[in-house]
Amino acid sequence: MTIDTTTTDTRFSGLPGRPGKIIAVHLSYESRAQQRGRRPAAPSYFFKASSSVAASGGTVERPAGTELLAFEGEIALVIGSDARRVSQADAWNHVAWVTASNDLGLYDLRANDKGSNVRSKSGEGFTPIGPSLIDARTVDPGALRVRTWVNGRLAQDDTTAGLIFPLAQIVADLSQHFTLESGDVILTGTPAGSSVIVPGDVVEIEVDSPATGATSGRLVTTVVEGSGPAYDEALGSLPAVDDTQREEAWGSRAAAGLPDDTGSRAAAGLPDDTGS
Repeated sequence: MTIDTTTTDTRFSGLPGRPGKIIAVHLSYESRAQQRGRRPAAPSYFFKASSSVAASGGTVERPAGTELLAFEGEIALVIGSDARRVSQADAWNHVAWVTASNDLGLYDLRANDKGSNVRSKSGEGFTPIGPSLIDARTVDPGALRVRTWVNGRLAQDDTTAGLIFPLAQIVADLSQHFTLESGDVILTGTPAGSSVIVPGDVVEIEVDSPATGATSGRLVTTVVEGSGPAYDEALGSLPAVDDTQREEAWGSRAAAGLPDDTGSRAAAGLPDDTGS
């Protein structure tokens, strides 16, 4: 596909144009699976609204009255040619570009989303992407790196060698269920280190190929406090948090400032950490 140079919507400046679909993967890195305490046997997915895309250098609001906005540094794949029931061996041929993404999520809405992530992951500005595209033909999909910094501190650092499901498998698997069309974006999951961010924090994410030096550049997003009220209680369920959501969002009970409950989990037959 070619890059659309006619669009005036700056939200999509890090992409060839507005994507028809954004598909995101749940657990995909070994490091994240170890952090969560469970390893999936197969990949699972959810959709994000294309209206959630944002460019580098912008801001994202933490909705007024909410607590648990979390970052997730990820590698984004941009589909270059339609893929329907393609093999894993052929799948990478349908990927045109690679870049950085931040799969932001509001854990305050997760419980009421009941696993769909429709509201918790599709808020305005919840999918920053960019700033630059890496030609997928010039890199090894098994040797890409994603790093995240929060206020200048390195928070995530992993490579696709640590994926449970290789990038080509993800593309091929999705193509079995529906056509991946030119311009569609796949967010390929986050490694360990995702956590909560608060107004004033600056998140930077970079995807690169250490072997070739190709880089997306740093995707920069600043968190700001939203003005309220954010939601109308007469229309639907409101944000709500509990200690389970706090643990999931922060990455551990210790990081969330919660007391250790390993003993009670073991007594109940639960892993040390749970979550998607």
